[in-house]
This record gives sequence, C-alpha cells and structure tokens, in this order.
Amino acid sequence: MNLVRQMFKNTRLTILLAAGLLILLIVGGLLWQTQHQSESFDALIQKMAFDTLKDDPEKQLYFDMKNVEGIRWDPTKLTDLSDADYEQLNEKRNGFLRKLNDYDAAKLSPEDKLTYDILKWDLSASQQVYKYRDLDTNDYLSLSIFPPYFANNYPIRNQADAENYIVALNGFSDKVAHVIDRIQDRREKGMIPASEFLKEMLTSYSNLRNTKPEETILYSLYEEKLTKLKLDPSEEEKLKKALAQTITDHVLASYGRLADVIENDLMKQASVSQGIWNQPSGSDYYSAKLKLTTGTDLSPQEIHEIAKLKVEEIMKELRSRASGQAQSTSATKFLTEDELLQALDSSLSDATPYLSDWFEEELIPDHPVDVRDYSALFASAGGMYIPLSIDGDRSGRFVIPLENPTSEEMVKMLALHEGIPGHHFQFSIQYDQPTIPFIRKIMMTPGYVEGWAVYMESLCAEKGLLDRDTVLLRLLGNSIGTVLDTGIHELRWTREQANAYLVSMIGTEMNAWIDSAIAFPGQSTSYTIGYDQFQSLREKANSELGDHFDIKAFHSVLLRNGNMPFHILEEQMDQYIQSVK
Repeated sequence: MNLVRQMFKNTRLTILLAAGLLILLIVGGLLWQTQHQSESFDALIQKMAFDTLKDDPEKQLYFDMKNVEGIRWDPTKLTDLSDADYEQLNEKRNGFLRKLNDYDAAKLSPEDKLTYDILKWDLSASQQVYKYRDLDTNDYLSLSIFPPYFANNYPIRNQADAENYIVALNGFSDKVAHVIDRIQDRREKGMIPASEFLKEMLTSYSNLRNTKPEETILYSLYEEKLTKLKLDPSEEEKLKKALAQTITDHVLASYGRLADVIENDLMKQASVSQGIWNQPSGSDYYSAKLKLTTGTDLSPQEIHEIAKLKVEEIMKELRSRASGQAQSTSATKFLTEDELLQALDSSLSDATPYLSDWFEEELIPDHPVDVRDYSALFASAGGMYIPLSIDGDRSGRFVIPLENPTSEEMVKMLALHEGIPGHHFQFSIQYDQPTIPFIRKIMMTPGYVEGWAVYMESLCAEKGLLDRDTVLLRLLGNSIGTVLDTGIHELRWTREQANAYLVSMIGTEMNAWIDSAIAFPGQSTSYTIGYDQFQSLREKANSELGDHFDIKAFHSVLLRNGNMPFHILEEQMDQYIQSVK
C-alpha cells in the first residue's frame, strides 16, 4: 500500500513537473518566437536594402551610400545590369514578398507593422509591373537623364576620385551596348515603344551626339570640382583632356549609336497614335503601372473619371474668376540665363518665412537646395530635382536649362515645386527622421512625391506666393493630361477622339499634348491623383475635426513617416483624427 501511495505521489509530482515544464516551454517558446520574429524582421528589411543597392553603383551614388551597411561602392563602375542580373533581382524580391506574406504581422510593433504594410504593398505592386518589363521604357529614360545625375552625385575629393570618374565613364559604352541588346531583343518579340516616344528619345540622343564634350554637364561640373582641388596646372589640364576624349569616344558616341538604332530599326516598326494597349499585354501593364505610379488601388477607368470631374471643376472656377476680374493688359515677362537663376533663388527665399505657419518647428529641416543650370537634354526637358544625400552631406540640387525662356510666374512655381516646400523639403524630412528605416528612405511612391509638390503649389497660392490663376492652369494641365492619358491607353481613344475632347474643353486641338500622352503612359496621373489624395485628406480632417483642425499637426501626419501608398497614409490620418476627437 505504501508502495502504491509512493508511486502515486511520484507520478503526481512527475505530472506537475511536466505540466510546469510545458508551461515554461510554451511561455519561453512564445517569448523566443516574438524576439526571433522581431530580429528576423529587422534582418529581412536590412537584407532588402542591401540587395536593392549592392549591384547598383549609380543608385549608391544617388543616395550617397558608398560604404555603408556592408555595401562597397566601386568608383570605377557604372550600373550595368544584364538580363540575368535583373532576373536574379526579381527572384530575390519574390522571395522577400513570400517571406512577408508568411510573416505574422500581428506580433510586430506599430512602427514595424507600418514598415511591413508599406513594403508588402510596394513589393507586390512593383512585381506586378515587372511581369511586363519588356514594355517598360525606363532604359531609354535613365540614359537621357544620366549626365546631370552622375555629374552632380559623383564626389571629386582628390586626384584619385578625378581619375576614377573618367574610368567609370569609359564604361558608358558597355552600358549602352547592353541596353541596345535589350532593345533589339524586345523588337524581335514585337515590343516597340510608340513612334511619339521614340521621336522624343531620338531628339534627346541626337542633341547629345552633336554636343561638344566641353559643353556637357559631365565636363562642366567636373571642371568646377577639379578647380577646388588646386592640383598642379599641368596635371589638371591632363585630366580635363582625358575626360573630354572619354566623353567623345564613350558617351556621346554611344548616344549616337542609340539614335541610329531608333532611326534605322525601331521607327520603321513603331505604331503611330496608339496607346500602350496596342502592345502585347499592354492593358495589363498599364493598369499595374498606374497602381504603382499613383500609390492607389484605383483602376484606370476610375482615374479617368476623377480627372474629368477635376477638369470641369477647374474650368468652372477659371470662368468665374475671369468674369469677376478686370482683364490684365500687362505683358507676361519671360526669363532666361542669370535672370532665371536669380528668380529661382528669390522664390525659395520668399517661401522660407511661411514654413512656420504650415509646419511644426521640430519638423522643419535645415538643408540647403542649390540651383544650377544644365543644357536641355531633349525637346520637353524642364527643371529637375536631384535629392540631397541621405546623410545630408550633399545638398539637394535643382537643375534647369537656362536657354529656354520661362515665364516669371512659372519660375516661381518651379522653385516651390522642386525646392521648398516641395520635393526638397519633403525628402529632407524623410531622410532626417530616425524612426524611418533605411529601406523606406530609399523607396519612392510617385503619386505621393509629385502629389505633395502640387499640393504645396496650391498652399502657396493661398498665401499669395503664387498667382491663383497660374496654379489653376497648372492643375488644369495635369488633369487634362490625365484624361488624355487614360483615354488613349485605357479607353483606346484615337487621336481624333483626344482632339475632340480638347476642343470641347479648351476650344482647340493640341497634337503636341496628345503626342506627350502617347509617349509617356501614366506620367500625368501621379500629379493629378496624388494632389487629389492630399486634398481629400485635408478636407476629411478639416470636416471631422472642425475647430480642432491644426494644419501644422495635419502636415506632420502627412510627412513624419515618409512617402507611402495613400490607403496606408489614410489609416495614419484616421488614427490622428480619432486621437484629437
């Protein structure tokens, strides 16, 4: 009996010990799982950033991440991704997306959950576009804007840098040769950009082919940086002579080869006056591209209707303003050269005092933006913003061709759109925020970025920094461009239908406008839909908060977490609204 009791006691003790051990294992396992998952998420997003940059020297330069996070920048190389490299990168991105889909996001911190949601949406949207990459024209466009970006971003700190700059540019001919191979491969598959796009690129490349090397921004900015090194005059002259020869032999000659391919091969087979729907899987590509471009889940048809309604609203306001105002007889003043540069600098200075009216002081960044000139690269070239480096050591730069006469009011608008409080202001805040992980700092949602800059134009008009009519005309142009864009590429409008719409709205045909819409599918949509989304968020916050609406706090919600898709931004705004109520 005693033996039985002892066995029972031992069994009970064993059961209790086992149960206790099980509880400890479960609790310990849950704690390990939580800690392990948090660490895994950090490792995952770091790996994503690493894989985005490691084989892309030009992107490393763009963000000035030359020797950070295990990434070693090779100063003698240009970005030259082969088809095999692209496919490998695509597989890695698919792998990241699978890992995100399998992740238990409910266990993440609010900050990590925000990153998770943004990355998952962006990766999914990007991969959908990648399925149709043979229709993409980024190769052409990236080559067109290569000179100002490379010349601006490449550091010339010593003689070794000056020599490596030339070595890197020697690789431009190989870079272009691979692009030509891709172009010809796509041509054989029957995938050729529209004639309207090819004409634009042909103008760009032909202009560059016929430019003297000393007149390119690749030479002029190099010369400026070289002077600051105070090298021996003979050594400096030797470097400049070598650069001029490299630009002639490898850069300008390569643009000439591209021009020949377009003129002799592609133009003969390119479609005329037809949207992207004419290409294999073109409609699917267009829908996917609009999603990624606008940062929304809106369909092309929905975007078309939004833009049409916006055109009607703006036209109504313009007519109302015209009937209530005396006609101005003063001639429009156009600026070029030094006058244009001075006006840009002045406009940036004029906006600065208003920043404290719109933004919380701790959010306002202190990063200068430089205004510089560059030679126009193609017929429709205007100003462009080259962002500051992520660490802020390299200033943001707004480059603009000075030979194109620009109206004084448009100069003001360009300064505010590209500089402060537009692109430069937004990127500066995004790069300064310590809570934004690196992977999100190197991401860009075009609808957010362009929408913010257009929204700022409207805000500046409220303060009198810009003429309201000029802003309305700009909004009208964006909106009509989006109607044409979606009409041509989604609804399969003919040129005659597009011109009929223009006549009904503005009373005249404009074939150049239609050419632009055909050439660059989706380009206008980021401006129109991005602006509409920001305006809708402001109206929503103002309506729900009433007297408690604070525009500074509202703008902080829009900016403090960087750019992102709009449905996620709206969730952030909803949380803010509920916290204030």
